Amino acid sequence: MSAENLLVKAKSQLTSRHPYFGMLASRLKHEPRESIATFASNGERFLYNPQFIEGCTMDELFFILTNCVMHHILAHQQRKLERQGYLWQLATDYAINNMLHANKFKIPEGANYDREFRNMYAEEIYEKLKELITESGEDSYEDARNLESFIKKRGGDSKLFKTRKKMSNNHIEDEWEYASTIANQVASKKSSLPKGLERFGKKVRARDIDWRFELYNAINRHMRNNYAFMPPNKKHLYRGVALPSLTSDTLSLVVAIDTSGSIREELLGAFIAEFKSIMENFPTVAIELLIADAKVHEHYTFRGGDKLDFTLRGGGGTDYRPVFDFVDTHIPNSTMLLYFTDGEGIFPRIPPAYEVLWALSQSRARIPFGRSIVIFD
Repeated sequence: MSAENLLVKAKSQLTSRHPYFGMLASRLKHEPRESIATFASNGERFLYNPQFIEGCTMDELFFILTNCVMHHILAHQQRKLERQGYLWQLATDYAINNMLHANKFKIPEGANYDREFRNMYAEEIYEKLKELITESGEDSYEDARNLESFIKKRGGDSKLFKTRKKMSNNHIEDEWEYASTIANQVASKKSSLPKGLERFGKKVRARDIDWRFELYNAINRHMRNNYAFMPPNKKHLYRGVALPSLTSDTLSLVVAIDTSGSIREELLGAFIAEFKSIMENFPTVAIELLIADAKVHEHYTFRGGDKLDFTLRGGGGTDYRPVFDFVDTHIPNSTMLLYFTDGEGIFPRIPPAYEVLWALSQSRARIPFGRSIVIFD
């Protein structure tokens, strides 16, 4: 059977077995290309070497097509930040392939799969890979050649790894997002939604309200209210009067991101995108970032121009008290806490002295103190 007919047959059977993945795979347009060793996809076309495809089993074709479309569907690109491209792609490959294994896909020889990364966020896998590459004796994880050597040492095929190309424009990304929504609806009706898909970084859009105005207005208000006598306001010194001056450059804003098990990865991707937006819009503000679920896992300090590089850890229960205790102990002069969460957790009994703004993913959450803004629902 020709490679083209094999791909058509694989898509048909995949749609029957896994409606969600099959509907998405059916969107890819085939195009034979002798110049490539295996296959590649740019979001519009699926380029393939006919000889390679003809040598694949049907299970291998199921895997190849699904792995390709999931790299387009899942918004791991939102969370890439300043991470090294090839290594981030490898981390997301491990995350996706663990999900495919959980959905009973047969993982072909040479694919990047390891149970060690099961139930881990792509960010966690990324950090673990950096450690493993260093321990393996490679000079640098930033060198693509070292990465290929590392993949081979773990039994992977570096040719299969370099199969996706970055999507060329936002129009293609929007098309895939719409396709995912339709496929999700069809799979739901057939009670065949993929296992574990909700934990991945699918793109989530903010609600169609001007919630950013409220958020940024709150931050601006604290910047204007942050007065200090040192240094004094020079405008009035000639009168012999020392009045307080604005010290907005020293304002400490605490941002907490909830990484508990109740937070879907699609929301984590959205939370991170909004945090990045705050950094860009308030470059003079020092931001203390806390990563927490039932405990504080990580604490980072960022200022304007800093490289955004942080790791998501969590997946446990939701307890807000450790974050408030951490702020009281380690960041005592904070004036405002912005908490990205779903609002389902244990709250402190006594409200703090500083302002708390809850950026919520759902409107039904009951918040005992502070102000809430529903940004996703």
